[in-house]
Amino acid sequence: MAIQGINSTTAQDATKKVLSDKTVTQDDFLKLLIAQLQNQDPLKPMDNQEFAAQLATFNSLGQLIDMNNKLGSMQSGQGLANQFNAASLIGKEVVTNGNALGLEQGKPTAVGYQLSANAARVVVNIYSGAGDLVRQVEARGQLMGDQTITWDGKDETGKSLAGGSYHFEVNAFDAAGKKVPATGRIQGTVTGVKLDGGEPLLEIGAVQVPFSSVTSVRLPH
Repeated sequence: MAIQGINSTTAQDATKKVLSDKTVTQDDFLKLLIAQLQNQDPLKPMDNQEFAAQLATFNSLGQLIDMNNKLGSMQSGQGLANQFNAASLIGKEVVTNGNALGLEQGKPTAVGYQLSANAARVVVNIYSGAGDLVRQVEARGQLMGDQTITWDGKDETGKSLAGGSYHFEVNAFDAAGKKVPATGRIQGTVTGVKLDGGEPLLEIGAVQVPFSSVTSVRLPH
C-alpha cells in the first residue's frame, strides 16, 4: 500500500492566509513553521540544516520587530518633545527662513532677509495670497548679512491693504548690476502653537512656520 504524504494543502492554505495579509508578523511566521512541521512528509522529513536556518530566520524576524517597536517608541517620544519645546517658545522672538509675511491693516510691517554680499540696490516684491504683485519696496546701499525693509501696508496707489497673509521676493544687485543672492527671513514673537499635525507650527501673527525652520530664539525687547 502506497503511503500518501500527509495532506500538504493544510500548510498551503495556512501560507495563503498569512500572505493575504499586508504585513507578516512574528506570530504569522511561527504559524507557518508549525504548519510546515505538522504537514511534512514523514518519509522525507525536513533537513536539520534547513530547520536550523528557518529558526535563525525566525529569530532575526523577532529582533527586527523588536527594533521596529523601539524605534516607533523613540519617534513618538521625539514628537512629544518637539511639541513641548515648541510650546515653550510662546512669547519669545524667533527668526526662521521663509518668505511669508503677515500684515495688520493700517500698520507697517518689517520685511526681513539676508544678503550674501553688499548690495547697491534691493527691490522687494510683495504679493497677495492669490499671487498678485501688490507693491514694490526699494532700498539702497545695504551691507551683507541680515537686513530689513519697511512696508507701510499699502499698494502702489497708496491704498491700505486688508490684513492677512502675504509673501515676498527679494531681488538684490551689486554696484555692477550683478544679482546678489538673498534669503527671506521671518522674525517675530510667537503667539501660539498648532499641534494637530506631524510637526508643530509656530504662529507669528498671521504667519505659521514649521518648528524645525527656527534659526534663532531670543527674549523680546
